[in-house]
Amino acid sequence: MRYPISLLISFALACSFSINGFAGGKQFEEISLKAAVEQALANNLSLKLQQQNVQITKGRAYAAQGRFDARFTAEAGGQSEELTPLILGGAKKENSAGWNISTEKLFTTGTAVSLGWNNNSYDSDSPWTLFNPSYRSGLLLGISQPLLQGFGKKVQTAEIRAAEKQFQATAHQVDSEAANLAALVKRAYWNFVFTWEDIKVQELSLTLARKLLEETREKINVGKMAPVEIYQPQSEVAKREERLIFAERAIGVAEDELKLLLNSEDWLSSYRPVDKPPTEPISLDLPSILENSLQNRPDIKAADLTADAAKILEESAADRLRPNLALTGGIGLSGTDAEYGNSVNNSLSNPDNLWQMGVTFSMPLENSAAKGNLQTARARYSKSRINARLLRQQIKKTVRTAIRDVELAIKAVEATRKTSLATRKRLEAEQIKFESGRSTTLDVLIAQDAYSKALSQENLTNIAYANSLAELDRIQGLITLTSAP
Repeated sequence: MRYPISLLISFALACSFSINGFAGGKQFEEISLKAAVEQALANNLSLKLQQQNVQITKGRAYAAQGRFDARFTAEAGGQSEELTPLILGGAKKENSAGWNISTEKLFTTGTAVSLGWNNNSYDSDSPWTLFNPSYRSGLLLGISQPLLQGFGKKVQTAEIRAAEKQFQATAHQVDSEAANLAALVKRAYWNFVFTWEDIKVQELSLTLARKLLEETREKINVGKMAPVEIYQPQSEVAKREERLIFAERAIGVAEDELKLLLNSEDWLSSYRPVDKPPTEPISLDLPSILENSLQNRPDIKAADLTADAAKILEESAADRLRPNLALTGGIGLSGTDAEYGNSVNNSLSNPDNLWQMGVTFSMPLENSAAKGNLQTARARYSKSRINARLLRQQIKKTVRTAIRDVELAIKAVEATRKTSLATRKRLEAEQIKFESGRSTTLDVLIAQDAYSKALSQENLTNIAYANSLAELDRIQGLITLTSAP
């Protein structure tokens, strides 16, 4: 039974290919665009490396807070010394011991406070010693406040604030990497889809050539065509079988690229894409897309945060140029007795009082280190600001390019759809003319080839449109998980 060419074409395009056994008994795992993007975001090794950078900068930010941790110190020791007396009644042997505990705390204002409990004992064979052995126990509260370098919360917390900015910047860089990865996966997925769609076209092209070969053979058998006419459709069938083999190989190559991005552990099974590329046009608003890209893109946020961190470190470096001037003070209570317990009681009930107050000042005469560090910090801040400006300039250009690509892709989708329809009508006309003897096999083969190329170009244009939408998402720092625009 002979079917009309239009019915054959429609049937072949509607069915999935399996005529030449590419699918055969092969088992395929269906995969959607959403599943592909989610798997890549969860498993991609490059993204995992970026995520470790977040943990590193988070650890640095946490470690920077350590300068304000309270510190506890305990020490104990003893000493024994034999002496040659220099005066009458001088000690020939002395034993001493000490055990002290203290705690220190630096506050964000730069104020340093310490509290210590100091204990020591002394024993000698000198007859002139009032208490032998003697014990001394006391409390000492010390305080220090910088007045120039290191003064104020802003300076003291500079490293912490800079580390937190860098941590946030790294987190945004991971978000940017994720958006870039999602775009790569989308492109790989749509390229994979194209190979599956293209093999249908090649299968259809081969089917049409085989049909023409069969019709040519029938015409030769009834004497309507010369026997030499058989060679042209036969050679075309062989050529299209070769194209089908290349199309089958293209599927494997595209699938490998996709699996690599997904960090797949299963390289034995095969995927079958289930989503179709979007073909419906979308509306584009350049100002809103540009504003969204400049304000919401994670790499822009990361660049700004990096500049903020560099500014904080510059201010901290500038503070190092100032002289060290600090107000110091302390008060203490102590007690002494021949028994340790009484010395403790005396330090509270009948103490020996101590107080001190003073000012310390120091300043390097050259201060080369501070000047060099400031110059480095200023250069890093300037560099980070320039990088942020360059990134914004690049984004503006990229947005314009992406929107232009989407607009042109929309036009191309419509144009190739019309071309496919026109070449199909031409093929149907040539087939009718061939059946009535008014067209040659060459004319029909040329029409078939033009139609298959038009179909491939239409599929390729649809994929280009889908990829342009993926790029539009990427430049805005978006991660979309569906095929719909």
